[in-house]
Amino acid sequence: MAAATPPTLDVARADACSRRNGHTAGIFGRHALPPLAQDEIHLWRLGVGALEVRPQPQGSTALLRELLSGYAGTDAFVIERDAHGKPRAPALGGLEFNLSHCRNVLVIAVTREQSLGVDIETPQRRVRSAALAQRFFTRAEATALAALDEAVRAAAFVRLWTHKEAVLKAIGSGLSFGLARLEFRLDAAGEVCLLESIAAEAGLAKDWRLHRFEPCPGFVGCLAWRGPPRRVRHLPAVD
Repeated sequence: MAAATPPTLDVARADACSRRNGHTAGIFGRHALPPLAQDEIHLWRLGVGALEVRPQPQGSTALLRELLSGYAGTDAFVIERDAHGKPRAPALGGLEFNLSHCRNVLVIAVTREQSLGVDIETPQRRVRSAALAQRFFTRAEATALAALDEAVRAAAFVRLWTHKEAVLKAIGSGLSFGLARLEFRLDAAGEVCLLESIAAEAGLAKDWRLHRFEPCPGFVGCLAWRGPPRRVRHLPAVD
């Protein structure tokens, strides 16, 4: 399939799209979108200010729509969810995307011709990490987490969770796929080192790409896709 020519943002048109959809702020209309190359993933982070002007969950969908309109140069599309809840916009052809929201931080990943998944969390969340790991993770993962000092265990659990959920979102099955059907290796400090194994229907573990990032202080995230390496471009935060 021939590579599509990456569109650039028509600022006036994007602002018009925002106004027609009731978004007078025109968050992305003030930021000219860079061209999206075939081998790139654009990773946007939106902060408190952008989300406060739009109630959740409608706010995340509205901001996603504004961004996709900028890339596509049109607002003539519908964002729908498949049977597993993954958002998609079939009318946009090969433009693929995923998003994750935690508290007042929203991350949106956009690329071409490549299914992907992204997840962000805050290690400050209070979780019963040992019990949850024993119940939902693999035995090796639960053992590795249990061996950590209590002071770092919860943060390690959350980092591991973001990796697992990013992969499951890329697959498109969500949590119904099963958290224990993919296994990551952790080092002695609790950092995720490697996707060691995954159920056969999700391909080979070595074919998966994992990109760790911190969307802002106090948050951790992971972007995942199965396929050749791509350049991940972190775009300026919009607050």
